[in-house]
Amino acid sequence: MLKLRVSDVVSQDPGDVPVVRIYRWDLDKTYLKTEFDSIKDLIRTALQKPEDKINVPGAVALLKEVKRPRPESRSMVTFISGSPTQMRSILEKKFELDGIQPDAFILKPTLENILKGRLKAVRGQVGYKLEALLRVRSDAALSVPETLFGDDAEQDAFIYSVYADLVSGNIGLDVLRDVLVEAEVYATTMEKIMRYAAHLQPDDAEVDRIFINLDRRSPPGRFLTFGPRIVPIVNYFQAALVLWADETFTLDNLVHVAGGMLSRDDYGIQELANSFQDLLRRRVLTSAHLDRLEAEVEVYEEPDIIPSGFVKRLMTRVRALAPRSEIKEREWVGPPDYIEILRADRALKAAVTQKSAGLFG
Repeated sequence: MLKLRVSDVVSQDPGDVPVVRIYRWDLDKTYLKTEFDSIKDLIRTALQKPEDKINVPGAVALLKEVKRPRPESRSMVTFISGSPTQMRSILEKKFELDGIQPDAFILKPTLENILKGRLKAVRGQVGYKLEALLRVRSDAALSVPETLFGDDAEQDAFIYSVYADLVSGNIGLDVLRDVLVEAEVYATTMEKIMRYAAHLQPDDAEVDRIFINLDRRSPPGRFLTFGPRIVPIVNYFQAALVLWADETFTLDNLVHVAGGMLSRDDYGIQELANSFQDLLRRRVLTSAHLDRLEAEVEVYEEPDIIPSGFVKRLMTRVRALAPRSEIKEREWVGPPDYIEILRADRALKAAVTQKSAGLFG
């Protein structure tokens, strides 16, 4: 039985169907196309009606496959967002319009932080998201694999990677404490995080995949320091391809995501083929994956949500675009030096701020 805070729960009706995987999503720039770089952006976002909010292309199609009913098992979906709690009703209505029913939906207590003078917590994400991730994992009391979705606008890759390494035991409480101190997390939040982390079990199922939506078109190489578990993506067809390669998705799941992006998001066969080729070029996928997919397609009966012969035409285009030689896989030794990453990130932000002040200040 799932045990989540009542205020966080949208739906928890697992019945007797076992949960076999948990998908954890960020909201802004991962599920919804949201701008929050200026006060004007924040006000416009706060005043938007549910029907005016725009999804990141492919997000709804992917989530519908994640939540597709199965007789023998199901997946759990949680959203942990930096949006304020005052937006809950609007965002829940948006989920309803999209036909998505999360199992848990956590929003940031921004107003509470302001009233308590915790201004660093208003902008900071490390303490808030780590505490939420560990709390939801602890409350659900499920030892199943996790897949995480975030974006490149803030620190999702860093936070998710720390969380994944904690769960897998690659880093200990001493490293976690150093990270929280370096990130200037408030003492009360730090205490909660340390308490949840101390109860992680060594045999817990791990986070086996992290997707980062490149909303700001960050170069994928920026995320190499976090290792191959993190895959930067330019759209959710790429995420579906990797989930299929990981054997988390079936070919039918993959085709339905493609079909959803064709019908709902105006994607075409060329965009999907280019997305596939990009993963081959970056060696996220290999020619062996391409061979396996072609073998599955030969015995696959296409659903009527896509044009007849679409999958075989897509494969032909991918073959034509595929790299002639494969780049040698890059060696990686982890976990990363999280303290050094935080310091480098802070130095970069300071340099950008100083440069801006010099030009316009």
